[in-house]
Amino acid sequence: MKKILICTALMVVALMAGGCSSNNFMVYKNGSNFYVTSDCPELKQILCYSGDIDSIMKDSNLPGSLQVELKDGICTSGKSSKHLVATLEGMTNGQITALKDAFRRNGYEINRTLDA
Repeated sequence: MKKILICTALMVVALMAGGCSSNNFMVYKNGSNFYVTSDCPELKQILCYSGDIDSIMKDSNLPGSLQVELKDGICTSGKSSKHLVATLEGMTNGQITALKDAFRRNGYEINRTLDA
């Protein structure tokens, strides 16, 4: 029993450490929340089809090539989220902060859960 508890505790710590080191984050607007790397129709509707993603990218002041890469990673259907995750992980803390701030300026909350 003690080994099971130790293994469980180690797994929880590993999962928390992995989640904390990722630049993936949750966006919330109009009662819906999604990880920015999600590939679901609701996220596409809220971010891409509404045109919000264009405003967010412009407001982020990130380099143009990075803006295109992020927009394509978020809005292109059927694309693997691994590429978008890699793009986010390659961004500096300042770039991630600028991106999150751009989401906020466009009416999104960051890392808010539905229960909050």
